[in-house]
Amino acid sequence: MSTASIPQPTMNRAGRSTVGLLVTLGLMAIAGGAALVSRPDGSVMQMPLSLLAGSPFSDFLIPGLILGGLFGLGSLAVAGLGVRAWRIAPFLAFAIGCGQMIWIVVELAIIKGLSILHPICFGIGLAIAIASVRWGWPTFQGWRKRRSQRL
Repeated sequence: MSTASIPQPTMNRAGRSTVGLLVTLGLMAIAGGAALVSRPDGSVMQMPLSLLAGSPFSDFLIPGLILGGLFGLGSLAVAGLGVRAWRIAPFLAFAIGCGQMIWIVVELAIIKGLSILHPICFGIGLAIAIASVRWGWPTFQGWRKRRSQRL
């Protein structure tokens, strides 16, 4: 079975939803990351450095780079791969969605405070993970079939 016989992800409802959510998350994360990197003291977002007490970070520079880079640029890159129907896109989208949920849980454990953005961003991560499974299922089944034929 060649790679060509493994279905590519299509822009069905799950694909469009996943890509749309990735773009939303990407833009939000770039904005948040840029705000944190531009003022690592947290003043742009009105977050005191005391929120980072007990974390490995002395300021918001590294968290801002992670937020903007991984969840911002990373989400937009995966959305682009999805639009181009790369077979790996749904799986990378699933990883981004799960990573976003983990990021929010860890952030809440560190800062011990809750804003309206936390449940929204957690929900976006969850929605990306769910939609990406539906979107990537035919590709996953094709890979499983190919693997079982090799054994």
